[in-house]
Amino acid sequence: MRGKTLFAALVGGLFCLWLSAEAAQAQNLLTNGNLDKCYAQEIVPGFFLPKPASWFNTGSRSISGPYEDEMSSEPWAGPAPTPVTTDGDAAPPDGVGVGADGAVFFKPFSGNATDGLATGSLYQDVPGIAGRNYTLTGWAGAEANALMQDAVFAVEFLDAAHVEIPASGNELSLLPNLFTPNGQPFNYKMYTVSATAPAGTAYVRARASMIGATGNPAGGGQAFVIDDFNLVPEPGSLAVASFGMLLVAARGRRRRTA
Repeated sequence: MRGKTLFAALVGGLFCLWLSAEAAQAQNLLTNGNLDKCYAQEIVPGFFLPKPASWFNTGSRSISGPYEDEMSSEPWAGPAPTPVTTDGDAAPPDGVGVGADGAVFFKPFSGNATDGLATGSLYQDVPGIAGRNYTLTGWAGAEANALMQDAVFAVEFLDAAHVEIPASGNELSLLPNLFTPNGQPFNYKMYTVSATAPAGTAYVRARASMIGATGNPAGGGQAFVIDDFNLVPEPGSLAVASFGMLLVAARGRRRRTA
């Protein structure tokens, strides 16, 4: 009886360990995934706009080249149904911020005939493990007159030198559903994209991009907006394997002591 009691206690302890591993593995890997925290980026000398902290952004136009005004953080860009988050600074120390709950506003109309089509990306890299599946979820919406060749969410994999591994990752085009009315502001919807890290993976990149955008001659609302990202490894696989090995070891110990 004492052996059974000890075995039950050991199994219970191992189960708690498994649950802890499961919970830790399901945590969002991204810093500032809700895009609330901002920093001040100088766009032209003396003019600053807020952009999301802990993220990198790149902007380029097909004729004039790199530029900084492809996107900015805005307090109005992430209304319901996106989650209400309050991690931003209500009174940012640099005077440039979005308040408690922000989101990102891409500017398709920053592309034009003189400068060329506009492409902008927002991304963050986190440590990754080969063989593990990673899932990115995030919210996106757009106004009806936004003109873009594509808008995407992507999971990509990089080696130790931060070079993208060829033929890896997965890119999801948002355009098939982006403009479909759903009764929400900006027709906001949640999107999901997943991919498995190949051999040589050292980092996982979560990315959102506006591609080949230009101003609409008809005018009107042309915003492309994104908010609230989560990047998580596939839950359970590592924890279940660890729990299984520990359980086998515990059973072996029980047989030896019975």
